[in-house]
Amino acid sequence: MASLDPETDLNQPVIDTDLPPPRPTTPPVRRGFLRVLAALMIITSLAYGVPYMIDRAGYAWEAGRARASAEALAKLDKSGIIPLSSALFRQATDVISPAVVNIRSFSAVNPGSEEIGSGFVIDRQNGYIVTNEHVIHNSAQIIVRIGRASPVEGQLVGVDERTDLAVIRIKGPLGVQATWGDPTKVDVGDWVLAIGSPFALDRTVTAGIISAMGRHSLVQSDTYEDYIQTDAAINPGNSGGPLINLKGEVIGINTAILNPTREGQGIGMAMSAEVAHKVVEQIIENGKVNRAYVGILGEVLIPALARDSGLPDGTEGVFVGAVWPESPAAKAGLKPGDIIVEIDNKPVSDPKELRTRTFILPVGSQVPIAFYRDKSRQTATVTVDAMPDRLTGQRQSLGIDVVELGQKEGGGLVISRVAADSAAQRASIKPGMRVVMIGRTPVRTRAEFDAALGRFDPIQGVPVGVLTPNGGVQFVNISTIGIPRP
Repeated sequence: MASLDPETDLNQPVIDTDLPPPRPTTPPVRRGFLRVLAALMIITSLAYGVPYMIDRAGYAWEAGRARASAEALAKLDKSGIIPLSSALFRQATDVISPAVVNIRSFSAVNPGSEEIGSGFVIDRQNGYIVTNEHVIHNSAQIIVRIGRASPVEGQLVGVDERTDLAVIRIKGPLGVQATWGDPTKVDVGDWVLAIGSPFALDRTVTAGIISAMGRHSLVQSDTYEDYIQTDAAINPGNSGGPLINLKGEVIGINTAILNPTREGQGIGMAMSAEVAHKVVEQIIENGKVNRAYVGILGEVLIPALARDSGLPDGTEGVFVGAVWPESPAAKAGLKPGDIIVEIDNKPVSDPKELRTRTFILPVGSQVPIAFYRDKSRQTATVTVDAMPDRLTGQRQSLGIDVVELGQKEGGGLVISRVAADSAAQRASIKPGMRVVMIGRTPVRTRAEFDAALGRFDPIQGVPVGVLTPNGGVQFVNISTIGIPRP
């Protein structure tokens, strides 16, 4: 038998017992699986772990910031600054609140209809109270209540529809009166308070800031507008109440909400006290408002016209379409084609702003008007005069009235009333006719209608362009000659 001894059998391999045993080799399929698993673990940690760590870091930063803010507020509170800040609001409210009234107006046109609004005492000795005209419009009875006092009946002193202001009177003397403030000394970002009776909740106070100044062209074209925009909550029932600064002074009269649903949306408008103060003074003194005027028919300056006139880019102003004969503007040398950019050293951007700025000027005052003519800037001095009755009462003298159509009706003007035995009726003018021109001047608003009428003598005749059924324009001459005068 052959020997199996490795030491003697030269054909057998020699085994080194000092070497480690061989490791098993991983199959290729298993290696791929492990790599995919490792990749999934890395992706999972990135997808969930990193955001978690970021969130925790963010929470820690917010918590630290909250602790720091709490400590800072504690120091401010200890120093008395926070109580003083709140005291400003409380004290401003205490100054004006006793003068704020609740107003209920019962309609003479729609029996049973009631309007709720606000107002404030401006003359405690004589019992004069300021409110909005729309609060007491067509009222048969006005009921006023001051705080917890018994309601009393108010008497209408006068109204001005074109600024939506009214003055009523109750028996005086009263306890407290409000003080007019100067809206030219406040600006965007300043704190204001609105006080009134929203939804009949007496003397409700809301706080906000001034969002914008000098808003206009927001309500109707036939109005004088100089609104302060605020985000202090204004709701139905606030109309006529005061908008005050932190000194407790009236800088505006809460008038409008820019929302057709009549719910507050943080965009409220208050008529500036700069206009309201002058209107109220005239109503108390005269029972009506005598308007100042310069005597032009103004049009909006479009960019193309501004460029053709050589004006600097971005220039805003009023294009003079016509100048009324013998008016302050005519006497000062203004001509059609001029472009007015300032009055009384204040810029004007459109005809409505020019009208409002002119209106608040004292009758008889001399003010500079800056304008462009032949591509050069010039200045003239205008002596502001009271608007003649023929300009304010031209529609009445012709026996005609117009209303502005809404956007759905295509805009423009329509005859709303023709007085019996009037010049308009004699000229076969009928309610429902669409008015598009006065003379050669297109008219789409009541303001443009009135301004265009002022250029004509009603005795000699006013050419009124009305729309025909086939879309053409027919001119009808309305003359008051032969109409008996009262």
